[in-house]
Amino acid sequence: MAPNRLLEFTTQFGMHARRRLSRPPHSDSLRTMTDAPNTPHSSQWAPLPFTVTIRDGREALIRAMTEDDAEEICTFLPTTHLESDFLNYLPGEFNKSIEEEKQFLRDHNAKPCSISMAAEVDGRIVGIAGALSQELARYAHHAECGLVVLKAFWNQGIGRLLMEHLVDWAQQASLRKLYLKVFADNTRAISLYRSLGFVEEARLEGDVLRGDKTYGDTVIMARFYV
Repeated sequence: MAPNRLLEFTTQFGMHARRRLSRPPHSDSLRTMTDAPNTPHSSQWAPLPFTVTIRDGREALIRAMTEDDAEEICTFLPTTHLESDFLNYLPGEFNKSIEEEKQFLRDHNAKPCSISMAAEVDGRIVGIAGALSQELARYAHHAECGLVVLKAFWNQGIGRLLMEHLVDWAQQASLRKLYLKVFADNTRAISLYRSLGFVEEARLEGDVLRGDKTYGDTVIMARFYV
């Protein structure tokens, strides 16, 4: 499968953020995330957009992505590829034009069961996440997801917020399964996914070429919905 540029995996996640819903679906419109890395996540579906206060005190806007984000994404993604060896692309491999990225976003958002969203701080995209289900009826009950966060915003709770929203979105979309692929030595990300109910399904040995020219394993993890 060709790499989907939304299905990326960041290396570090913080646990410290408070969500303030711009359109509260519940009477309790403020949720505080705990510092405990293995705290179970209880579904609190919030429609996009909403705002959060991240650990450094700044506000982040969590919103849907559109084709208007294409130009910024064409700068954002190459930056993240230089910052982490846990992403699909090696540095320098991402070479989409702005028009190609616009078309990618249009196509992704037009899918019947898909989501793409961005975390924005001070008017700048600092993290993105997405999920996409297949169109074939045999596989339409599940979706693959992923995310990436700029290194300057690791440990701010942004990765967890984005993943929590994907988990809740999948439930609202009546999916039976949400899954992802993560490098086996990306222990920080794996810990986050486990805390959100993901379990290991399989391991692909020698699956990925690393930056140091060695080969590493990929772990497939999934969260199931009854």
